[in-house]
Amino acid sequence: MSENRYQKFVELFKNPLNRREMENPDVTHEGRNTCGDTLMVFLKIKDGKIEDICYQGAFCAFSNASASQVTEFIKGMNLDDVLAIDNPKLFELIGDDLSDNPHRLSCILFPLNTIKKACEKYKENGPDKTPQKLKKDIDCHCDEHNAELGIQ
Repeated sequence: MSENRYQKFVELFKNPLNRREMENPDVTHEGRNTCGDTLMVFLKIKDGKIEDICYQGAFCAFSNASASQVTEFIKGMNLDDVLAIDNPKLFELIGDDLSDNPHRLSCILFPLNTIKKACEKYKENGPDKTPQKLKKDIDCHCDEHNAELGIQ
């Protein structure tokens, strides 16, 4: 894979969109990917739409790029529309389907799946009475994958 193709992932890793914690979210959800990536999403919902969304965690540049793009895209969307986002739409958002790098596919899908679980949780239970907090010092082996891209 060419370095130019990875440039967007590197740029979003260095300057992520919506990577922060949120005060008083309406719903949170922590996802864990099979590779060890951990992602906590925070959503503020008003009238059935995502008013604000952000994320934190320990993950590789590919998961970060996907989380950046997805969170930016879904702001203002109704929860049912978020739940209907499919893989082709996600690949369009990030500008790559990584078809020649299938072991990265789970990294790309991970943030959207975590966000969808948060949306389902909200639809089933309403606002969290005791939102989760991000666990600090999470072990993740993403550093070696990020080093492949020349980022730390």
